Amino acid sequence: MTKDKIYFFSAFFGLLAGNMFNYAIVIFSHSLSEDKSFASTVFFIAYLPFLLFSFRAGFVLDKYSRKLILFLSQLVTASCGFFPGLLTYLGYLDSSNKEILYFFAFANGIAMTFIMPGRFAVLGELVPHDKIAKNTVILNFIILFGFALSPVISGIIREQFSYATLLMVTGSIYFLSAMILSLIPIPHEKVHNHPHRKEALIESFNFVKKEKLVNQSLIAMFFGMFIVGVIQVLLPDFAKEILNLNEKERGTLMGMLGLGLLLGSLFSLSIAKLIGRGKCILLSISLSGILMVVIATITNPILSMSVLFIAGLFLGTITSFVPSIIQAATPNNLRGRVMSYFSLVFLLTPALSGLGYGFLADKIGLVNVFIVSGIVALAMGLLGWIILTDLKIADKKLNLPS
Repeated sequence: MTKDKIYFFSAFFGLLAGNMFNYAIVIFSHSLSEDKSFASTVFFIAYLPFLLFSFRAGFVLDKYSRKLILFLSQLVTASCGFFPGLLTYLGYLDSSNKEILYFFAFANGIAMTFIMPGRFAVLGELVPHDKIAKNTVILNFIILFGFALSPVISGIIREQFSYATLLMVTGSIYFLSAMILSLIPIPHEKVHNHPHRKEALIESFNFVKKEKLVNQSLIAMFFGMFIVGVIQVLLPDFAKEILNLNEKERGTLMGMLGLGLLLGSLFSLSIAKLIGRGKCILLSISLSGILMVVIATITNPILSMSVLFIAGLFLGTITSFVPSIIQAATPNNLRGRVMSYFSLVFLLTPALSGLGYGFLADKIGLVNVFIVSGIVALAMGLLGWIILTDLKIADKKLNLPS
């Protein structure tokens, strides 16, 4: 088995565990407090480190061994999943001291600040540059595969066992991913005369500012991910309160979104042949917003799953094309720093929107929040279609094959 295939195998388990943690910590938070704002705050804190440490993480990934950084960071995330589960099992973590989750969420977020861009940056040391866009799509497919499976597996575990077991299993899977990664020989090429951190930050910022395809892709990712906050933070509670689903059923509901994401990624290249990557991204943002409004107006679980599946198709297209365009437009020596910008937008945007929508839900209710989020996404998609002119012709500018 080649190094890149082993790497993808390791990435799958790591991404499965990461998505299981994100789902588990949200539903666990909802079980500890009736306030929607508590779960949204935990979710936000889990991604706050991206705002604080993303630029430092990108600098470190471009200067030191990306494999070692990724390995050590995964050990941290494994601990952040396992130990809160152990504390819950032993009775030291419950609704009376639920704020302990803030610490584990924040620590996990620090590690994820290095893991997310690190996963993409390591590809630059495994495959030739002319194959980086294709392999980025493959990695993104694995990301979405893990996202699709994680709520289903989490729901099955939670249906039979406690939250403590779910969290400990999550940490164990992350540890397995780290062990597989340690087996892959990825030599670190030391960069001589590497710029100091301030100079490196300025260099990467100037590149992102100058390269229109990169900065417009980041803006499009912000538009596309803004709606994900309400899905990740509030959809599990929506499934329980509005649709009256049990643990296994709401895990399946989230899994339908993941399946849509997966198939959207799988068939994204075929879709690109019709109108191109950039136009697919902008169209998908608006259509996903319309579907959120539809979800808010129906209470039939089967119909909700179907609509969520279709929304996943559009979101899968966005999350496949944006990183592939950025990777193709970025030289390897800048990839760690530039992909840290991508990770910052990709993960912090849902956390910010989830926090805002969570507090809004306490004021106007779950159904109305979904309607508002859909209208906002539709407006962002239309705005992007007007201002992101270079993104619309990304395939032509980068000479990317359809």
